[in-house]
Amino acid sequence: MASQTRLHATLRVAAKELRETLRDRQTALTTLVLPICMYPVLFWVMVQGFLVLQGQKERTEVRVGVINQESVAEDLLRALDRGQDEHEDYQANRLVLVDLGAQEDVPRAELLERQGKDSSPADPTLAGVLSFAPQGAQLHVNRSEPKGELTEGRITNRLARHVELLREQAAQDRGYAPTALEPLRLERKDVGPESDKGALILAMLLPMLLVTICVMGAFFPAVDLSAGERERGTAETTLLLPIPRLWVLQGKVLAVASLAMIATSFNLVALGISAEGLLATLLQGSSITINLPWQALLAIAPLTLLFALFAGATLTAISGLARNFKEAQAMLGPVQLLFIMPAIAGIMPGIDLTPGLALVPVLNMTLAAKSMLLGKVLPLEYTLVAVSLLISGWLALNLAVRLLSREAFATSSATIPLRKLVSFLRSDGDASR
Repeated sequence: MASQTRLHATLRVAAKELRETLRDRQTALTTLVLPICMYPVLFWVMVQGFLVLQGQKERTEVRVGVINQESVAEDLLRALDRGQDEHEDYQANRLVLVDLGAQEDVPRAELLERQGKDSSPADPTLAGVLSFAPQGAQLHVNRSEPKGELTEGRITNRLARHVELLREQAAQDRGYAPTALEPLRLERKDVGPESDKGALILAMLLPMLLVTICVMGAFFPAVDLSAGERERGTAETTLLLPIPRLWVLQGKVLAVASLAMIATSFNLVALGISAEGLLATLLQGSSITINLPWQALLAIAPLTLLFALFAGATLTAISGLARNFKEAQAMLGPVQLLFIMPAIAGIMPGIDLTPGLALVPVLNMTLAAKSMLLGKVLPLEYTLVAVSLLISGWLALNLAVRLLSREAFATSSATIPLRKLVSFLRSDGDASR
């Protein structure tokens, strides 16, 4: 009966704090409204920006100076100017050849620098210098310039196609089949289904976003229910409720975790729906299919709930050390990095979920989410992740309760120094009163 009363009181406090927090315009905006409205607009802008930049890149004209152009065969110059692909748009990926004469004794870098100083809008800067010799050709570009890599790519592709045609023509002139020039041809075939490729793309993005969004969702509620109450002077009222402080503070932390979970759910749904259209547009023309793995997301939900409890309790405990809302925001900035950096490390290739890594907080959440999105069945590792998150959440909850239950913490108008923090943690708390 006592346990039911305690649970009922804790849930009542959590529901009360949840309602009051959602009444705050800023919290409701960042938790509910912003994800629904922001992500579709944001991804539409990203798609349009990508298409515009891609079009500008294709339409960018690059000028290449050619040394000893008179000694170059006409078909080679034609291949560089227009390319060998008859379907290639002449206006797209355009490359203009500029005859520089002989100039054998002038360093190529000096030619580029001289052209850069002497150029004008009517005579743009050269993006590269191409010199021909009996042994072959040399291309000099400045890769630190945007047009440098663009020039190198266009010339390399066109020369490769031209060399292939010359090789085939030489073989045919001597009565050989072009395939005779390749004694061993390697054919690469991917046997993996296209849906797995889409799942791999999602597995590299969603786990990091899951952790980041969950932490961001707990940020404002944690600050508001700890440092915010201290700044408003309402902490004393909370401590005087006719139930044990332990139940009250557990309800507060539960409210923060609930808001983090709500924010994560809204953000992921809005993000997933918007990202599905974005990735489909970016991968247009590819056989890769992008489908949101709703079953995997449902399997991740219990772990996300435990992680939300851990993140909410940690942020609530640390923000309780600040004297006001502004100071708590500044204090939680580095703490957020402690959550985000392991999340970034977890999506790196080569780092997979193991029994050892399943015990590392934050990193285990990212790796578990990545493994579930890839469809891996790892019952032992998933169990260890759940146990690790449960223990981490319990420790963070106890830390938050022990800190916020002290009247010296709740009513103090100054920042709590670390030496007092250690002494308070060593002393017996009064959370049960």
